[in-house]
Amino acid sequence: MKTILYHGSPEIIKKPAYGKGKTYNDYGRGFYCTEHLELAKEWACSENIDGYCNQYEIDLSKLKVLNLSEYTILHWLALLVTYRKIRVSSPIQQRSIDWLKKNYLLDLS
Repeated sequence: MKTILYHGSPEIIKKPAYGKGKTYNDYGRGFYCTEHLELAKEWACSENIDGYCNQYEIDLSKLKVLNLSEYTILHWLALLVTYRKIRVSSPIQQRSIDWLKKNYLLDLS
């Protein structure tokens, strides 16, 4: 099944490459894309600098795809607290993070 995906960026990216993203993105290092053109356009522009909306056609049939709309908001939060750099300022915060991870963290391997 082929799908059109978009990636907003300050530069043209002809061939996506894994490993060049930020470590502390929402779901870890990766090449983030969306099926929504307007969202990619938003991602492309930052701090009054124009960007590019790169378009790719990809065959998803042999890939593992995480569709978070099939899960609850708590699954999403567990991923965020795992991959984002968060300053924990109290034992209650740490216990909450540990509870989220224990009960809702998805296996992305």
